[in-house]
Amino acid sequence: MNIGLILAAGLDPQFQMDIPKQFVIVENRPVIVYTLQAFQQHVEIDQVIVSCLPGWQEMVKAYAKQFDITKLTAIVEGGADGQESSWRGIQWLAKHGRPDDVVVVHDAIRPLVTQDLISDSIRTCRKKGMGVAAVRSTDTVMMTEDGCSGKESISRYSIRRIQTPQSYRLDYLERMHREAIEKGIIHCMDNNSLLARMGETVYFSKGSDFNIKVNALEDVEMFKALYRMM
Repeated sequence: MNIGLILAAGLDPQFQMDIPKQFVIVENRPVIVYTLQAFQQHVEIDQVIVSCLPGWQEMVKAYAKQFDITKLTAIVEGGADGQESSWRGIQWLAKHGRPDDVVVVHDAIRPLVTQDLISDSIRTCRKKGMGVAAVRSTDTVMMTEDGCSGKESISRYSIRRIQTPQSYRLDYLERMHREAIEKGIIHCMDNNSLLARMGETVYFSKGSDFNIKVNALEDVEMFKALYRMM
């Protein structure tokens, strides 16, 4: 099976609204619902689970019922960071799924994910063992220690910007998380960061500049503009 694991446990104190960004209402729907609908509509996705911000589980259930997200089978309580939130979802799947299931991990706050991006992530995973959405950088990047100055420039041709969806076999992802914890590798922002710290090679699938992450108020406005265009 192909299972969507939606990460919706983040709480950003710098986000200048009264509710978490994944629950902000845009065009009469919360951001997370756009994401859930993308996975609901995808023909290759068999079920969806959500790793949710504590205290918001009932809200996700209500939205799933309201917007007919029938593939939602579980909501687990998320953790303090991306690694822990993923791990809690993986633990649930390890008890209820099969080792060769493909887990498609996706940020709830990337609501413009397309069917093609999900498909390519799954397809790449089947071929190479994982499929991590990535895009080229149009900007040169500089290393900085103080955030105000830099000395080392990195060619834009040598880097990729990493997004979600990120697809992995369930048995592989569970093993990597267990080994990372045993080695004291914790507080990773996402699964590809964990794998890189473990010395694993990360294989890329299609990403898109339209696959934006709603991190700030400006991103909410960008999302509205892009959604009206699509």
